[in-house]
Amino acid sequence: MYQKVLDAAATAFAEKGYAGSSIRDIADHLGVRSASLYYYWTSKEAALAAVCETGVTTFIANLTRAASENGSAAEKVHAAIHVQLSPLAETPYADYIRVFLRHRHELPDKERRHIVALSKQYQKLVHDIFAEGVASGEFRSTLNVEYAAFALLGLCNSVISARVWPRSADINSIIDEYARIFLAGVSSHELPDNSRTKR
Repeated sequence: MYQKVLDAAATAFAEKGYAGSSIRDIADHLGVRSASLYYYWTSKEAALAAVCETGVTTFIANLTRAASENGSAAEKVHAAIHVQLSPLAETPYADYIRVFLRHRHELPDKERRHIVALSKQYQKLVHDIFAEGVASGEFRSTLNVEYAAFALLGLCNSVISARVWPRSADINSIIDEYARIFLAGVSSHELPDNSRTKR
């Protein structure tokens, strides 16, 4: 039952935003009285914290597993993009990642710091994929792995935040194309100097 309650909270926050939603909205999704939800959470803030924590811990578990199951650093980069974006095709998990991305900053300080610490664990997993690629020679030696991790997460977050996608787009084609675009930039086969952007 708790999973259904948590799913309803994620959907309510995703649909109306955190500020615009209430415990009543969550209850309405479930067809129950608002008072019954206080068995699970003491406040709306606690519900948001639970949704955000579920979203990021699922990311951590999925990327940890994907990194262990894939061999090359390039395969792991593709897996990382897949972990970030494939949930957008799933209901209600897409709501969890949208709420995490859009509303985690609205948490009270203590809960926000906890979510930030979990986010840093996930960021380190992405960072380590690039570091591994540099160490193996698969990625260029001049690659700034911190920037690369930041860029991958930002690229994926732009898709999650997008209100409108191209009409021809589906999530699997976006994952594949983003992996191609990204990997072209981290490859150990560097572009000639005259092909690089001039400042």
